[in-house]
Amino acid sequence: MIVGGGVSGLGVAMRLRDAGVEDYVLLERAGEFGGTWRDNSYPGCACDVPSTLYSYSFAPNPDWTRVFAQQGEIQQYLLRTADRHGVREHTRFGAEMLDARWDDERARWTVDTTAGRYEAPVLVFGPGPLHEPSLPDLPGLDSFEGKVFHSARWDHQHELAGERVAVVAPAPRRRSSCR
Repeated sequence: MIVGGGVSGLGVAMRLRDAGVEDYVLLERAGEFGGTWRDNSYPGCACDVPSTLYSYSFAPNPDWTRVFAQQGEIQQYLLRTADRHGVREHTRFGAEMLDARWDDERARWTVDTTAGRYEAPVLVFGPGPLHEPSLPDLPGLDSFEGKVFHSARWDHQHELAGERVAVVAPAPRRRSSCR
């Protein structure tokens, strides 16, 4: 059982299928594959890794249109590749994981989802680190009268032209050095 239909979960599912394993299920809470590349569609969203390196090694894409592919092109690559490898037929969309428990006696995982209960001897957890947007706790945000939205839930209907816009991002993490 695989939880998450983003880059990692799809990669696991495709490699299982390529290895001849057909007895698996991929649980995806959304209605489509893509994870971060499905959810983040803000203007200018693109990969910061060269596109040729952002392809699966077993499914290279020689047709990237840019050195740093944009969100829509990456999303389409993921969908095409997943469909070419037959992942969709093993996927339960709308199945958000609510709980997972290991049963020692039966040597199985029991996973409760919004679409029912599933059991499997192996559980691969791959929802990705950016799957849940988080708005910062800023003083006065609750009384702010302007429009507020997260880049992972971009409001494409809201016109930004002529508006003053603030972008709030977390402070960069400090890197530790080993000596």
